[in-house]
Amino acid sequence: MDSAQDRATSIRARWLLGLLLLVLAVLCGRLIFINAVHGPRLAARVHKQTSADIPIKARRGLIVDHRGRIIAATTLRRSVFADPKILKDKQEAALILANILDLNAEEIIPDLMAAGDRRFFVIKRGITEEEAREIRAADIYGLGIFTEPYRTYPMGPLAGSLVGFVSMDGAGVSGIEHQCEHWLAGENGSKTIVRDSKRQAFWLAEDGYRPARDGYHVSLTIDAEMQAFVERELADGVNRFDAESGIAIVMHPQTGMILAMANHPGFDPNHYRDYPAERYRNRAITDPYEPGSTFKPFVAAAALEENETRIGEMFDCEGGEWTEGRRTLRDHHPYEFLTFEEILIKSSNIGMGKLGIRLGHRRLNEYIRRFGFGGATDVGLIGESDGLLRPLVRWNDFTTTSLPMGQEIAVTPLQLVRAFAVFCNGGKLVTPYVIRGIVDANGRVLRDMAPAQSDEPILSQDTLAKMRHILVEVVNRSSRADQAPTTHQVFGKTGTAQIARSDGRGYEDRAYVSSFVAGVPAADPQLVVYVAVRRPDASIGYYGGQVAAPVVYNIVKRAVTYLGIPPDRDGSRIEHTVMSEEVFD
Repeated sequence: MDSAQDRATSIRARWLLGLLLLVLAVLCGRLIFINAVHGPRLAARVHKQTSADIPIKARRGLIVDHRGRIIAATTLRRSVFADPKILKDKQEAALILANILDLNAEEIIPDLMAAGDRRFFVIKRGITEEEAREIRAADIYGLGIFTEPYRTYPMGPLAGSLVGFVSMDGAGVSGIEHQCEHWLAGENGSKTIVRDSKRQAFWLAEDGYRPARDGYHVSLTIDAEMQAFVERELADGVNRFDAESGIAIVMHPQTGMILAMANHPGFDPNHYRDYPAERYRNRAITDPYEPGSTFKPFVAAAALEENETRIGEMFDCEGGEWTEGRRTLRDHHPYEFLTFEEILIKSSNIGMGKLGIRLGHRRLNEYIRRFGFGGATDVGLIGESDGLLRPLVRWNDFTTTSLPMGQEIAVTPLQLVRAFAVFCNGGKLVTPYVIRGIVDANGRVLRDMAPAQSDEPILSQDTLAKMRHILVEVVNRSSRADQAPTTHQVFGKTGTAQIARSDGRGYEDRAYVSSFVAGVPAADPQLVVYVAVRRPDASIGYYGGQVAAPVVYNIVKRAVTYLGIPPDRDGSRIEHTVMSEEVFD
């Protein structure tokens, strides 16, 4: 009996053991199946619930002037965000935030509702420390404070059109900020944190930290102090003549370094959304215009170089009106006979037209291109215009006399400055530049951006010496000579160019660009200074000598003192023979 019971018990035990083993085998198979088929998805879900990858934003590099003064910087600020997916009472949270941040709750609530399952929704950027403390004290699950870098411009609107600005997400949009995005932006890092059931971080995951690499710094050739007083003088000149806008450039003619590049009106990159988009444009490189009389020295130099004229040669200026073929040229004042030098000094269109005929199309085209017109200066800034110079095959009889007086061609202000520098540096056509170099946090220069310069002169030294002498006389015999510096001899040429109609049919009535381009000092030129004022009120004044020359003279007086440029004059006024009411352009 006992033996039978023992056998039955043994059989049941074996069945139970077998059943248990079968269940274990099924469970193991199920686990293997789950791990093989659903494992990656479930592991990802667990990782998502228990950890988070937090980006570490790189700090954008600085933009500094050539003395190291900061023009654009990156600062940290606190901001408040919501996690709408876990924010239980969005309306209550909005009311609390509105009270703390002085916002309208009715504007926050719809945004939170529309955020849906977004895990990160920025409510307000740039909150104060006190506001951050109050938000933390409210202890609302789903609200948080984070720190982020943001761009600031300590000098406000200084060189705004050149420097540009960044968007809300920190990307360069215009100017140097966009041009040098690759260098300035840096590389973001990240960290992986482990969170508890309340989604609060309590551990940094192993191998979960990759530091950010901050952006490199961009050093400019611009001198902030000089840029500031150039902008002030330009603004005063534009306002004095109730003009539409103005441009000023100061360049070192030997190296091509741009020391100042100003646009008025400009904008403040700190508040770029408060300005129309047209203010963002750097018109010194983007907006070509007919240069008028400031173009005459280049054609005159070509005539000298080709021995088509000589110093002292007399030209019949036809009493102020001359018809050549189907074209009639007129001068601002009726002249009978003028020397070659006086053609430039008195800015005779008729005299220049006769020089253009002597040169002919082929040589005229050759020298205009030799001075760099018709192509970009390669300053290295996005948006630079090539200007407008028609192909030689499209020239006609009008072109021969139009180009010598600065018509039928459009140039940018920087092209004109570059070309005039030829008279200052021994005949070299330099490549201007604004970006000086790329520098790391330790001050090590990663890339020198100064372009290679040609030493090959485009004009003979004899022609250059004669042209500089004539351009000195242009200044000293002008009606504004008494406003020029007394210690540093200025040489240059004014221009009063009409503004062409948008339909290409002639010129607008009483609409001008008044300009002056100059070098200083004549004995050893260290600066080229250019000013153009667009659409001055003609009832106040519109000649380049009236509008632009005083601005250039004021800039020169400040610049030579600031830079310590030695004088080349004894400080006495030069007597000139021009009647005070005469204005030559």
